Amino acid sequence: MPRRITAWLAVSAIALLTTTPVHAFPDKPVRIIVPFAAGGVTDAMGRLLQEPVSAALGQPVIVENKPGAAGAIGARATLDAAADGYTIFMVNTGLVGITPYVQNHADIDFSRHFRAVAGLTSAPSVLLVNPEVPANSLPEFIDYARANPGKVNYAVSGRGAYGDLSTALFAQQAGLDMVAVPYQGNAPASIALLANEVQMQLTLLSSTMNSYIRDGRIKALGVATPEPSPLVPGVAPIANTLPGFDAVVYTGIVAPAGVPDAAIQRLSDAFTTALADPALQQRLFDMGMESAPLDAEAYGERIASEIATFAPAVQAFVAQNP
Repeated sequence: MPRRITAWLAVSAIALLTTTPVHAFPDKPVRIIVPFAAGGVTDAMGRLLQEPVSAALGQPVIVENKPGAAGAIGARATLDAAADGYTIFMVNTGLVGITPYVQNHADIDFSRHFRAVAGLTSAPSVLLVNPEVPANSLPEFIDYARANPGKVNYAVSGRGAYGDLSTALFAQQAGLDMVAVPYQGNAPASIALLANEVQMQLTLLSSTMNSYIRDGRIKALGVATPEPSPLVPGVAPIANTLPGFDAVVYTGIVAPAGVPDAAIQRLSDAFTTALADPALQQRLFDMGMESAPLDAEAYGERIASEIATFAPAVQAFVAQNP
């Protein structure tokens, strides 16, 4: 082949490579599936992140609510989408560590079917008691409950839910025999605590519950974080009494297991960038949670830890509710 033609072909090839568009992720809108109804805390957080994550990605971010079946509908919708990074799923500790394993029909295993993208926020469970309980500290409450086996009732917002199993885990570690009383949601459970129908509740705090604590209508005896939490100032960590106890609700983003590494990294960076904004951090704090960004690897480790932490309580629940 003549040298002139060879040179022309080489130049043409270089021109083709430099002018052919390369579609870097993302080049179209990204959809975040939220497995709860619009208007809830998780939905509000997703919508709060929409604009800053969109700015970081350079593409629109759409929040789509897929409530029902304790998160299984949202999980299935995510898995049914293409594993390309354009459909991701907002989850929390209960969804990744408890729900799939107490609802065997869901056929969802987060350790196999999903991969971590980014950790977002943390919110501590707080151990609350009615003022008539003769205890003003967690050790005093544990002593009281041990001295009254089967006589202390605790509220849970649904059997097999996060609050139920986290309280069961607390009872196991403290060596307590208490009675679970299920309610249809957190609001009626909290009303039961106020009325002394139940004596104890381990739950996330709302602004209303915080006001009851300030007014002395409810006593807060422990927070389920390794260190003191600024969300509940002056309340000692449960881990001070029960070393290693962790009932922090972590919220994060996962994607189907087949999503490419490059897309995971791009998404992870976008959420981390969004969460670095002090104004956004303050808005999250006002909603009762702290900004707690984790990259994909660290959040994957967190998910594995949550699954392992709740495994004993899950196994006990499944054995008692075949």
